[in-house]
Amino acid sequence: MIRAVAVRTLASLAVAIVVSLVADYGGMSMSILLGGVVGLLNFVFLSWSMSGLLNADSVAPVMLIFNMVRLILVLGVLFVLIYLKLAGIIGLAIGLTISFLVVLWVGYFGTERLR
Repeated sequence: MIRAVAVRTLASLAVAIVVSLVADYGGMSMSILLGGVVGLLNFVFLSWSMSGLLNADSVAPVMLIFNMVRLILVLGVLFVLIYLKLAGIIGLAIGLTISFLVVLWVGYFGTERLR
């Protein structure tokens, strides 16, 4: 499922980037790409931690701490990107939203129905 989400997220991001380049929204395309990549990496790390939690006999405190560290790391990366003006807030929000919607889409419809 991770591969299906990654492929569909990158394809959706490519469409959004092309639209922003054609519409000439300045640096929006890089912000969309960075937001989508951050959202995709967040999903990958979330799936790893959830599979670790589900395969364990008991809930390990290390996994719970890892989830908090992951959240703080994502927020830290977003803060640095915005603070250094490497990405705009709107573009990051669009990229994160695209990756989130693709995760919901693939989770709801499954990978078989989308082929």
